[in-house]
Amino acid sequence: MAGDDAPPRIQGEVNDEPDQGVEGRGPRGAWAPPIYLLLIFFAVVFLYPILWLVINSFKTQEELFASPWGLPMHATLDNYYRAFVEGNIGRYFVNSVIVTGAVVVAATLLSAMAAFGITRLKWRLAKPVFAVFLLGMTIPMHAAVVPLFAIFNQLQLINTYWSVIIPHIVFAMPIAILILVGFFQAIPASLEEAAVMDGCSVPMVFFRIIVPMSVPSLVTVAVITFITAWNDLLFPQIFLADPEMMTLPVGLTSFQSRYSTDYVGMIAAVVITILPTVVIYSLLHRKIISGMTAGAVKG
Repeated sequence: MAGDDAPPRIQGEVNDEPDQGVEGRGPRGAWAPPIYLLLIFFAVVFLYPILWLVINSFKTQEELFASPWGLPMHATLDNYYRAFVEGNIGRYFVNSVIVTGAVVVAATLLSAMAAFGITRLKWRLAKPVFAVFLLGMTIPMHAAVVPLFAIFNQLQLINTYWSVIIPHIVFAMPIAILILVGFFQAIPASLEEAAVMDGCSVPMVFFRIIVPMSVPSLVTVAVITFITAWNDLLFPQIFLADPEMMTLPVGLTSFQSRYSTDYVGMIAAVVITILPTVVIYSLLHRKIISGMTAGAVKG
């Protein structure tokens, strides 16, 4: 028969045919249940605190202490009302947007320009300058508070947005440059050469070639910078004295007085504070991961 004419398979011969019964993704075999259980466990551990905050933000003060782990019996929005009206969270939110927005834009743009100069321009001090930037990662923010306060006091920048924006830009640039340098080095030089032959200047090459190709890494840098600046308590608390200029982390302390603390109002304010971070990271987490790994392998 025609089906019996197939040549016999030699022992030890490699089978090039794909395995039809095996899935291409995800854990397989006996390891699948433990791995999924472990992932579910970590998901619960990381998500439950956020869920607990949201649930308790709808409780009254008495209900919070009577049943901190249960669902609210009578859900109320009074806590959010007090957070905006009495706690002035709306003003603090605007201040955080101003400071964080300026930090993200400036730090991302300056870091991209510095990484472009280090990786794509040919000059002798490229590696020493890169090393100096990386040296900034070894300096903790707390160690710079006293000299920064003295400098800003001399420049009359205390109690201005600049006294918070400038330090955040400086401390965000080392890690941002490290991420972008790894990505820029993987971009083929032939693209720049072709652009130069077509008449592009160095700034045009940067904005028209490098930046569009580096969106994942730029998003990674922007999100990391956003999270750091948005959640910072140190610089605003030290350099800002006007309550109308305080950011959200500092504004949360307004719910605590000398003799009492409005815990449910503070919880509602915390929910408002963490909401932008959770939303932005949830929407951009794929680009963040691809941006962190894009420059890991060359070729």
